[in-house]
Amino acid sequence: MKFARWLNSLSNLDQLVILFLFILAGLLAHLTLQQVGKWYTKQQEDNPFAKKMRVSPIAFFAVTIPYTIVLYKLLSGYLKIWIGKLF
Repeated sequence: MKFARWLNSLSNLDQLVILFLFILAGLLAHLTLQQVGKWYTKQQEDNPFAKKMRVSPIAFFAVTIPYTIVLYKLLSGYLKIWIGKLF
């Protein structure tokens, strides 16, 4: 099954759960990259030739995707229980 067909076959609740996980993973990735930037700035404060660290979309998604997988693995059991109680 192609990815687009799989997404269309999901229920609205499934799509909301996936969206929630991506938003949470994106927030964690943003915080992680901010902390890495602060750490880099602190390490390079004495270096007058240090470049300012910029976060590209590729770096953001490279951090977000593993966070999403880990969150799904950690929360999948709880999500099934909570959704079962709600609906």
